[in-house]
Amino acid sequence: MAGSRLEKIGTVFTRVQNLLRAGVIKESEKPIWFDVYAAFPPQREPVYQKQRKYQVKIADPIPEIFYREDKIRAQFYAVYGNGPRAFELNRPNFISVCQSNLC
Repeated sequence: MAGSRLEKIGTVFTRVQNLLRAGVIKESEKPIWFDVYAAFPPQREPVYQKQRKYQVKIADPIPEIFYREDKIRAQFYAVYGNGPRAFELNRPNFISVCQSNLC
C-alpha cells in the first residue's frame, strides 16, 4: 500500500473496501472485522475530525493609563492647538505659544 498512513479522508472501512474492490488486498487477506462491520454498520459514521480549540475572548486585563500630564497636555492642545506657526529660529526674540503662556 503506497501512500501515507496519515490519510484522513474516509473511514478505515471505506479505505479497506476500496482496496478490496481494486484488488490490492486479496479476499483471503481481508481483515476479520470487515464482514462484521459490513453486516452491522454503526448508526453514525466514524469520521476523523480534528478537535477544534475554542478560543474565548477574555476582557483586556490592562487598564488604560492616564497621567496628570496627559490631561494638562490635552487641555493645552484643546485651547491652543498644535500652534499656528512654525518656530522662527532666525529671529532671536521669537516667542513660541508655549513660552508666551508660561510667563
